Amino acid sequence: MSFTHVHGRIIDEVANHPGGTSFNRLAERLRGKLSRVVLSREVRNLSRKGVLKISRDPNHRQRKIIMVESIVMNVLERIHEDRLERRISRREAARIALKYITTYRRLVEEEAPQLIKDYVKYKVMQRFERILEEVV
Repeated sequence: MSFTHVHGRIIDEVANHPGGTSFNRLAERLRGKLSRVVLSREVRNLSRKGVLKISRDPNHRQRKIIMVESIVMNVLERIHEDRLERRISRREAARIALKYITTYRRLVEEEAPQLIKDYVKYKVMQRFERILEEVV
């Protein structure tokens, strides 16, 4: 399974809810971006690859809770996304970019799973676009 932007969107959306989310809520938040059929298939694929964890909701017989695995949370903490709510200087942009490049290099050295490396590339590219938009 090769990483796609669909995977990135799914992982991002699930990661935004550290306590987990139900499939229906996830589908609602991603409505218009991908179908429920594709979402179901890709959630299963990401679960098989060890990126997402699916467990039963103890309060509901049929509902399953989808959460990101700890390796994803660790990666997200390491790249700690700086808030870019204002214009930033070229120096600040370079500092943030270097941080992301260094984090990716460390992941490669640690021999992280390829899907995790691809997810980090996806996040870094998103952030680079945002940085370029905000540079003074």
